[in-house]
Amino acid sequence: MKYSRASAPAKVILFGEHFVVNGSRAIATALDLPTVATAIEKASWPLEIESTSLGLRCVTGPELTCSSRELEPLLSIIRALRSRDYDVPPARLTVESDIPPSAGLGSSASASAAAAAALTALAGQDIDPEELFEVTMEGERVAHGNPSGVDPATVVYGGTIVFRRGQGVLERLQGGLSVPLVVADSGLRRSTAAPVLNVLKFLDRVGPLRVSLLGLVEQLIDLAWSAIRGNQLEDIGALMNINHGLLSAIGVSTPELEELVYAARRAGALGAKLTGAGWGGSIIAITRPGEAERVAAALTSRSSWVRVLDGGAPGTRVIKVNP
Repeated sequence: MKYSRASAPAKVILFGEHFVVNGSRAIATALDLPTVATAIEKASWPLEIESTSLGLRCVTGPELTCSSRELEPLLSIIRALRSRDYDVPPARLTVESDIPPSAGLGSSASASAAAAAALTALAGQDIDPEELFEVTMEGERVAHGNPSGVDPATVVYGGTIVFRRGQGVLERLQGGLSVPLVVADSGLRRSTAAPVLNVLKFLDRVGPLRVSLLGLVEQLIDLAWSAIRGNQLEDIGALMNINHGLLSAIGVSTPELEELVYAARRAGALGAKLTGAGWGGSIIAITRPGEAERVAAALTSRSSWVRVLDGGAPGTRVIKVNP
């Protein structure tokens, strides 16, 4: 029986979330927390799709319809592959992931990218990163409405990237930071689209300050990228704290996220901030070498999902085709 398997990483935005939707750059890194998609060839339709992490299953014919809204992004990437003349054969597609959904860690982009890579590999076709990014974006539009593209870019290309909406990946480092990141999920679930829309309204309301805020974030990105390239951990931490302050000021933090951020700092983190859209989801913290586990332990009383994860993970790749 022919099958293929592909892997895509999780992601965190280190600097610039929300502002990237409005034209600023963002810095993101791929996390060593993969989604694995397995596509098994079938002799005939229907197509079967299962997400083990979400506990959802869909069976559909060539019309590609499904009653589960959560699986619609996967159907959209199959439509996108077909529209680009990729042969998507009847298959049983299973997506497995340890990435918590709606937590700001790129779960939907990771699932879409892994699924697209597995399906094209099953058909014996190569898909280059640029086209895989575009296909994954179709899934993100269904999942989030108005995505910047930073999530699919990070999970497709991997490493650590500087990204601008409409221009794509501007700079890229093969790896990540010299220390792992502490990642803690608040457990609060939210739609990405809602806080994004709220920030758009906020920036319109503050009028002339919009340009000043975006300019400040651009300066922050310059300093942060220089600090990352120079392995200046204390500078990275200080800039994370500034970025979190901006995110709190524009209204996307919550008491639960603030508790996690300040608990990480009290435990010795050099910096901590929310990551992703906010109104829930996750925080990240950077520490001195050898101190990540201690900071993580300090967060376990406030979060049931705390991990110490390496950044700069490889991007989406096919890991097996048989035969």
